[in-house]
Amino acid sequence: MREGYAKFLIGAAVGAAGGFAAGTLAATPAARSAGQHALGGLGASARIAVRVLLQASDQAGSLLERGYTRVRGREAYLEHEIEELREKIRHLEQRVGQAS
Repeated sequence: MREGYAKFLIGAAVGAAGGFAAGTLAATPAARSAGQHALGGLGASARIAVRVLLQASDQAGSLLERGYTRVRGREAYLEHEIEELREKIRHLEQRVGQAS
């Protein structure tokens, strides 16, 4: 089964390449020009797609950065609050120790 499948794939590849080469040689100048325009359009579409993907990537990076900054800001705030509470506890412990 595998051997037949491999032969089929090789035959399809050779047939496609041969057909493309024969079509290129036998095509009229108008057909060649149309093909070139089609390929040019594909190139322009690819450039636009790449630009859109890069913009989307930049936006996603900005969102991640803003989220990280927000989370880090909350952590810093909580760390500050914890330190203030520790100071209050130390102060109260000192007062309790002095009262005893």
